[in-house]
Amino acid sequence: MEEIKTIDIHYAGRTIALPDLPDYAKFYRKLAAGSWEPRTFDVLARNLDQETVYVDIGAWIGVTPLWASRIAKAVIAVEPDPKCFDFLRGLAPAYANVTVLHGALSSNAKVTIHAIGGFGSSETSILDIGDGASTIAPGLTMNDIMCHAGSSPAFVKIDIEGYEFLIAHEIAKLRNYQVRGLQIAVHPQLFEKSLAGSWLWRRLRVVWGVWRLSRMFHDLYPPPAMAKYKSVLSYMVFGIIFRGQPRGADFVFESRAANCGSGTR
Repeated sequence: MEEIKTIDIHYAGRTIALPDLPDYAKFYRKLAAGSWEPRTFDVLARNLDQETVYVDIGAWIGVTPLWASRIAKAVIAVEPDPKCFDFLRGLAPAYANVTVLHGALSSNAKVTIHAIGGFGSSETSILDIGDGASTIAPGLTMNDIMCHAGSSPAFVKIDIEGYEFLIAHEIAKLRNYQVRGLQIAVHPQLFEKSLAGSWLWRRLRVVWGVWRLSRMFHDLYPPPAMAKYKSVLSYMVFGIIFRGQPRGADFVFESRAANCGSGTR
């Protein structure tokens, strides 16, 4: 494997070496300016410490897992995109506590993943919504992934570009582990794009899927918090039902007492 050329990017209080490619220049400017998911880094800082393992399912090029490696006990980065996996595999040796797994969250042994704008983007998905290349990636069950966390408490972040709606049964297995909290990126617009049928039927399926994801851990955590909506109901109404295209959101499930302290930025 060729050595990866990197560039140091300072964001969320830390400087991290990321792949130096023109395709990411615009994104890096946004990242360095603090305008890319600032809330995500606040959530990670609040929930990670030297006793907690960070599990990042859909790790992309390492933006969140490499940043989190500075405060977490260990990091498990899961990525099916072959280009992104190569980046992660090349960068990980510089971080003694980072393990990289090639694969997609799935109960199947193998899955087809589809690229949007080519592999290496943040939008590779198992949903058949790509406009270009596709390839086969290993399927990893939640048990396959979480076994790397051992007996330590974990915080889990899942960002799998719409497939969260179809793999809820695997996500639900997190209740079998010592999970401090989790963040699930919800992509209703991508899920709706993958569906067949009338607009009304597709929109109803999306709304039901969002409600199901929001209730998945109702007995373990308070209702999920979101950045721009006061409740799941308001998100469903104003972010999905009464919009031409549904808006994505991050569901953050965490104990109201979550505050590790040592992970502050």
